[in-house]
Amino acid sequence: MNKIGLLLSVMMFLGGCHHQTTYAEGCGRLPANWITPRDGRGVMSLMSVIAVRADGSLQWNGIGVSDATLKDYLKETATLNPVSVVQIKFAPDVDCDEVARLRRLVSDTLDCKFGQCAEGSGKWWRIGDVGPPFKAYDPQPVVPHEQ
Repeated sequence: MNKIGLLLSVMMFLGGCHHQTTYAEGCGRLPANWITPRDGRGVMSLMSVIAVRADGSLQWNGIGVSDATLKDYLKETATLNPVSVVQIKFAPDVDCDEVARLRRLVSDTLDCKFGQCAEGSGKWWRIGDVGPPFKAYDPQPVVPHEQ
């Protein structure tokens, strides 16, 4: 009986030592149909950016918003035409539970099949403004003599 009690105590102790993983350490793959700046976005698409800080504060296009306001903005964005891309930029020390919660909120509100959901940082390529043949366009290409 003592062995079982000791085993249960050790299991409970180890279960309570959960290490919180951060965005910088990796929070899993992007949800299905999400894009990154490297994937590019359409020429006509609008862009909105959600910035998430480590303290949990949220910004929509550089302006602080509450969680309720963010939900309202996402619902409104879902109705826009042309389609708007919503990009989330997470601070490196945002915990993965918050990353998962916000990814789920965006996925549940927007139609990610049409390139509305994005994550990451970097320069956005524009799709469709060079061609034919149509290919991704780098707005600041490296010119061979500059290398």
